[in-house]
Amino acid sequence: MPRIGLALGGGGARGAAHFGVLRVLEKERIPIDMIAGTSMGAIVGGMYAQNPDAGAIIARYLSFLESADYESLGLKNIVPSKSEEPHLLQRFARTIAKRVYISSLGTRPGIMKPEILEDALRALIDRGTVQNTEIPFGAVATDLNSGSTILLKEGSLRRAVKRSALIPGFLPPEQDGTRLIADGGVSEPIPVDSVRKMGADVVIAVSVDTKDMLPLEDASMINIMHRCDVIRGNFISDIQTGKADVVIWPDLSGKHWSEFMSSGAFIKAGEEETRKKLPEIRSAIRRKRHWIFRFLP
Repeated sequence: MPRIGLALGGGGARGAAHFGVLRVLEKERIPIDMIAGTSMGAIVGGMYAQNPDAGAIIARYLSFLESADYESLGLKNIVPSKSEEPHLLQRFARTIAKRVYISSLGTRPGIMKPEILEDALRALIDRGTVQNTEIPFGAVATDLNSGSTILLKEGSLRRAVKRSALIPGFLPPEQDGTRLIADGGVSEPIPVDSVRKMGADVVIAVSVDTKDMLPLEDASMINIMHRCDVIRGNFISDIQTGKADVVIWPDLSGKHWSEFMSSGAFIKAGEEETRKKLPEIRSAIRRKRHWIFRFLP
């Protein structure tokens, strides 16, 4: 049988769709021989690699979101408001406040303290090493000094996942010798190349990027910079998914990366899209079999 690898992309809260993908693959008895994950994909992938039971890890994740530990993260305050457009003076005041706040952060490596992510990972992932997971696993990070991708396959599982999820601007990077380690999404948003390096013959890539790109209504400096980053990220993601055998891309249009309380809907979207892709997945596996076995069911 060909070795099947999952490449789970980053995307914050939208990454809960990965749980739905895993639940369907498990139910359909499609074996997963290795997993590479970026950022939120590393969190979900690390959980499943350590405990290959989709139902159990989904329950653990949803329980965490209902806990006081999640409340303490303050992520609810990041979710963009869907209320009516404020009065012109309110918009002006908000813009000034935002600029003052951004200026005050100029010398800081991140808005949030790394302990916040560490606390979350302690609730989601058990102690253990990457090399001792039930399914071979690699967490993808980026060296900001060299610009290269790092595939973390040894040492503490929690630390590897943490390094993969150090979102630039939100969490400070980690110094490790000559390397300055940050979120894997900077260099490999969908870790197809990494899971290939791990030995996968068939790669199933899962992207939780949003497909929509609405016109910029407020062409402020910070919004323009963010939009440019999104365009670059989408371009890199398209190149990487083009190397996969199958791409699962749930429609999460209009969903912000911080909407963790919508995780139930994200999981369902992942399930629905994976079911649609089952014939394609089975066909890809069949093509990679030895020619003698290609005609067997």
